[in-house]
Amino acid sequence: MHRSTKTNIISSVITILLGAAASGAWAVSISEELNQSPDVKQFHELDVNNDGHLTQTEASRDSFYTKEHFNAADKNKDGKLTQQEYSDYKTAQQKKEVGRVVDDTTITTKVKANILKEEGFKGLQVGVETYKGVVQLSGFVSTKAQIQRAGEIAKAVEGVKSVKNNLIVKN
Repeated sequence: MHRSTKTNIISSVITILLGAAASGAWAVSISEELNQSPDVKQFHELDVNNDGHLTQTEASRDSFYTKEHFNAADKNKDGKLTQQEYSDYKTAQQKKEVGRVVDDTTITTKVKANILKEEGFKGLQVGVETYKGVVQLSGFVSTKAQIQRAGEIAKAVEGVKSVKNNLIVKN
């Protein structure tokens, strides 16, 4: 074999090996990125100076991180958030919100069911909405007594903090 042929073969092998190594590294970086949580990705996007921390200004680009939320998330009170502080606080707040929505949905369902079970309410269109434990009743009923009774039924459901009774007697 000629020397130039050996050199070409060696050069080709080196190119193939380097290409394989580079594609392996590329595959690892893609894999790492796919395995990152959305909070980690967002943290890195917000960390404009890439120092591994978020200042109040950087964090405020995430609409969730008001000054109040930033201060609550800053556990060590150093005026900046680590990726852990950022993710832990946001996750905890999101879990609370999910729990609140589930609680509100449960309350709404129970109030509606209890009103429908009540004598004289069948066929009436009583709307029930709940937000943070506050139940709002709306719609039309046949008597003033039904307005009062619907409010009592709603107040009796566990988790109800207050009732806004906007029911109206239909003529």
